[in-house]
Amino acid sequence: MRKVTDEFKRINNVIQADKSVMSEGCKALVLQDFAEKFNEYFDLVGLPRMELTCKNGTYFVSVAFEAERIKKFNVLK
Repeated sequence: MRKVTDEFKRINNVIQADKSVMSEGCKALVLQDFAEKFNEYFDLVGLPRMELTCKNGTYFVSVAFEAERIKKFNVLK
């Protein structure tokens, strides 16, 4: 039984690792989309940076960017 459990854990780890791979092309597209949205509120200095990790089947996404200023905008009532 232990061998089956160990094999299951190994296979699960391989599947999870395979799912968490994001190609550089895909990552670049995501960052361009983030930049478009962030540019509505900030004057960005370059593209945002993204860190993507997977732990126990849950993805953690961290996005950071630098801005020269915050744009003024009206709040809708």
